[in-house]
Amino acid sequence: MHPAWAPSPPPAPGPPSAGEAAAPVAEGDRQPMVDALRAVALLGIVVVNVAAYRRGVGPNLAAAGGRLGGEVDALTVGVSALAEGRFYPLFSFMFGWGFAVQEARTRVRGRSVVGPWLRRAVVLAAFGLAHGLLLFDGDILTAYAVIGVPLLLVRPLRPAWLAGLGVGLIVAQSLFTTGLVALAAVLTDPEGRGEAALRADGLRELAADARVYGDGSFVDVVGQRAGDLAVSFPLGLLSVGGTVAGMMCLGMATARVEWVDPRRWPRWLRSGIVPLWLAGLALSVPAAWLIGDTAFGSRDAGRSSASWLLYSLLGPAMALLWAGVVLRAGEVRPLRRVLGAIAPAGRMSLTVYLSQSLVASVVFNGYGLGLGDHLGIGASVALAVALWVVQVGLAVVWFRFFTMGPLEAVARAGAYLRWPAIRRRPAASPLAPAPGPG
Repeated sequence: MHPAWAPSPPPAPGPPSAGEAAAPVAEGDRQPMVDALRAVALLGIVVVNVAAYRRGVGPNLAAAGGRLGGEVDALTVGVSALAEGRFYPLFSFMFGWGFAVQEARTRVRGRSVVGPWLRRAVVLAAFGLAHGLLLFDGDILTAYAVIGVPLLLVRPLRPAWLAGLGVGLIVAQSLFTTGLVALAAVLTDPEGRGEAALRADGLRELAADARVYGDGSFVDVVGQRAGDLAVSFPLGLLSVGGTVAGMMCLGMATARVEWVDPRRWPRWLRSGIVPLWLAGLALSVPAAWLIGDTAFGSRDAGRSSASWLLYSLLGPAMALLWAGVVLRAGEVRPLRRVLGAIAPAGRMSLTVYLSQSLVASVVFNGYGLGLGDHLGIGASVALAVALWVVQVGLAVVWFRFFTMGPLEAVARAGAYLRWPAIRRRPAASPLAPAPGPG
């Protein structure tokens, strides 16, 4: 994606000719704000994943506390209110956006998107399984691969129908999972031991996981991840699969109406996006506290249900508001330059996402530096932000020599069954002599 931010958008390129072979999107064709959105989502994802990097997928950020103990404190609640449950929906939104762009480009060429998209899903699932077992059991790629396939069925829908379907899926998933949470609260603790005993059980399980991640060998940790994945993957599809699918549909609809440009928005949305975002942040603080307070089990069905309902509806809403605020920020020249500077990381989002887990697994797990239980959550979040900053810098350097990220090239090769040319060709000098005859 565009490595530098142009002060004004380039002229729209001509459509590819029918029958033209698939190729990477040319830099002049790219939308830098989309890349910047992906880069922002990558920052949010690495911050939220810190809790799970340290000791497995069990704790959420709001409940992780500064130490092993699940304390709900101001720091974790604040960071959770900003990020938790916000950026996997945003990335799902961008995934749907990317599908809409790919489908449109393929259709203009007179080709079918079905084969490449299915092969891409297989490659993504392979990356996800390897990621979940070897690096991080909170993987989302496998879910994207599975949930992304049915996007082929809804592509004939008009944008308004896609948007309606997306909202319906998000709300239906929220209500369904809230019902399950309420049922679990009613059925839990049949012996009547009380919430203190439930919390103690949860903390013991968390401590046991932390010992494996903190002291175990690589083989021990992989075994722990395999067991966690066997539970977390189907549970994740059951509890948030509809949310992911809904955000993908909303991304498709938004791409088709070209709302990457805020000038296309209704007047009320242009003027109201920042106040709505601020109101959402204010509501997110008590919601994050409630989520952390009930993270280790509760017998109170009403409190547990409210916790999940707030999480499952605020998350997608705040994801869309984050996207809107970033897009509006792109209209302010100094902020546009900042967004342009981070956009290269969004061009290679698959590579950045997986390399975040690679670095974190070495830093936090016992087979590496083993810092998981020696760094507080504040230091861990700061480390995650620093990692993202370094990745942005490396992405800038990478795109001076290449046209796409390394893992993006692998994914494209799997989708189109040929290796793409990724080395950047040096620009021809205008003073170079023309080749002579013969």
